[in-house]
Amino acid sequence: MRPLAAVLWAVVLHGVLFCTTAFGQELTMDDLAHELNALKARVNTLERELSAKDRKIETLKAQMKESVKEADSLEKKEKWSDRIELSGVVEVEYASEKRKAMDTATGNATRSRDEDITLSTVELHADAHINKYTKAHVVFLYEEDEDEHRIRSDEGTIRFGGIEETRHLYVQAGKYYPHFGELNTWFISDPLTCQIFEIQETAAEAGYAGEWFSSGIGIFHGDVQKSGDDESRLKGLFADANVHNPKGTLGGFSFLAGASYVNNIADTDTLREEVGQVRDYVPGAALYLVAAYHNFSFGAEYITALDDFPAGEMAYALNRNGTAVETTPCAWNLELAYRPLDPLRFAVKYEGSEDLFGLFPKRQYGFSVSYDLFASTTLSAEYLHGDYDEDNQNESGQEEDSRDGITFQLAVEF
Repeated sequence: MRPLAAVLWAVVLHGVLFCTTAFGQELTMDDLAHELNALKARVNTLERELSAKDRKIETLKAQMKESVKEADSLEKKEKWSDRIELSGVVEVEYASEKRKAMDTATGNATRSRDEDITLSTVELHADAHINKYTKAHVVFLYEEDEDEHRIRSDEGTIRFGGIEETRHLYVQAGKYYPHFGELNTWFISDPLTCQIFEIQETAAEAGYAGEWFSSGIGIFHGDVQKSGDDESRLKGLFADANVHNPKGTLGGFSFLAGASYVNNIADTDTLREEVGQVRDYVPGAALYLVAAYHNFSFGAEYITALDDFPAGEMAYALNRNGTAVETTPCAWNLELAYRPLDPLRFAVKYEGSEDLFGLFPKRQYGFSVSYDLFASTTLSAEYLHGDYDEDNQNESGQEEDSRDGITFQLAVEF
């Protein structure tokens, strides 16, 4: 019995006894029973009210505990370290390449071989979720062959939107690689499409990132300017559109197909090193397809300039006589990959280029194999054979004939 109820019953009994003693001459047994029943009903009512209040107090205590937990959780979420995701990759490579060239003066073949072990890539990604609508992305990169002992900031962007609340519309700005072509590969080495036509710029773009369709258009300054143009103006333009299926929507089949455009293809990372100024901007276009069905994957891509560069604008465009000629650079890549077991993958490729003379092979083919030794730890190997255009001349005045390359790579992702 509750303490307060016990007190109430004591009061009742005291009252009854008192009334019986003091006024026993006036109360009958029926009156006494009636009074006791009335008092009992009042006590029961008070007990129910007390129980209801106790339950209310317990509910309030539980709500207070939940409020404290939520406050602690919100406090933890506000820590900057919880809003940042870190990832990266470390790659170590052994590469051996044999080259064959013809001496244009004597007609004799010369052979050379280069091999080395390099820390080919150290890459660190940091993605900061500033709030529901804003994200920041930073990439730090070190490549031994290119950077010596220097770590550089490879990318740095701010992105708004791209979520359901913004109807999948987004705005992005910063230094990054605009989506000109997919540049997909399952090999260690970058495909010719990437080596020739990859673009890195400080740019701004707007677009739509939906479940089945994505598109974007952007502007940048560009390093290659047209003769007589105001070099302080933004003249670079790029655009991309592609269709793709969300994961699991087509069973074991998935695909990505699209097209890209840039108004000045001379601004790609490789071609810009071969030209100072141009008389007119030469646009470029890319078509790409990446598809997978269960254990098989396929990739196809074609990138080309849409017009000629006049003779003398591209330093590499020299025939065997050393005469400057016009050029319309293009490249393509076909790859097929098969994964018989989850950790094992085989891939073959056939790729080529046109009007790149001795800068890159005219045709190249090869195969690769990769095996996941442990979680996020992969050992890969590849072999590539490339044949050059007969009408070309390298920096040494020789005609490039062919090259054979073998590469082994150990990579760890985190």
